[in-house]
Amino acid sequence: MVEARPHRTAGGAGQELALLLRAWWEAAADEGGRKPTQESLARRAGVNQTTLSRYLNPAHPSTAPKDVVQALHASLAAPPDELPRALALAEAASGGHLTLEPPALAEPPSPLPRVWTAPHHLWRAALVTAVTVSIALASWAVLSYRQPPTGPHDRPVAAAAGPAALSRWPLVRLGEKGSLTWTVQRLLRADGHRLDADGIFGPETRRQVIAFQRTRGLQPDGKVGERTWPMLVRPVAPGDKGPAVEAVQDLLARAGLPADITGVYTTATHRAVSDFQTRSGLPATGTVDTPTWRALTAAVPRP
Repeated sequence: MVEARPHRTAGGAGQELALLLRAWWEAAADEGGRKPTQESLARRAGVNQTTLSRYLNPAHPSTAPKDVVQALHASLAAPPDELPRALALAEAASGGHLTLEPPALAEPPSPLPRVWTAPHHLWRAALVTAVTVSIALASWAVLSYRQPPTGPHDRPVAAAAGPAALSRWPLVRLGEKGSLTWTVQRLLRADGHRLDADGIFGPETRRQVIAFQRTRGLQPDGKVGERTWPMLVRPVAPGDKGPAVEAVQDLLARAGLPADITGVYTTATHRAVSDFQTRSGLPATGTVDTPTWRALTAAVPRP
């Protein structure tokens, strides 16, 4: 049997696994920034709280076994397509190989093809993984549900991908001032809401946020956080005009990239967006999609 060579050390895989598990936990926070307690997660994963805390600490390589990884993935409603990678990292962190090629099978002398039968433990592992993924898909579908667009300018926004997907949406609420409030107000205007964009999150801005949340089936708490941002942002591409373009140009300037706030997506704006995407580890498409919006808002300094 020919064994595949490991693609990274156990320590490196453990470090990456710790970062991934931590990202799942951070992304499970509600609009107020409250995450599931480690105590409750430890009970679901079948470990004590001290052990779970070690698994979630990016400062140390995680040695979380596969069953704990699967339990955390389901409990935190993490993205379904990240489970296979997490299980592979757990295997590598325990001393196995990150990826394995199926063994070559010699042709039998019989004219009939030889059928390879997987060992019993592999079938059982595959069944557990399939059930876990099914549960995660159902949970993710409920959390990700978005009502149909309500206006002619609503267009689908691409899902998060790449390293910048680990950044979190900022929480913007009553009393805040600055570029993030300005961004919220401009995006509300782009959605058809009538309000002044003055950079001050006052009662009128809160009222408009609540109205927007109700039309999207969100909790109408008047705060713009992890669940409201993805529905508020919209794609911005070359040739576009309006308040959403102004918001992009302001955020680019805050990120240290020259961009005149004109409300017109010019060649200079395209170049600045592409440069920001490259710097953030995102595909340099020049189109401001959901991952780019999230990275731009996360780059704004908070007081």
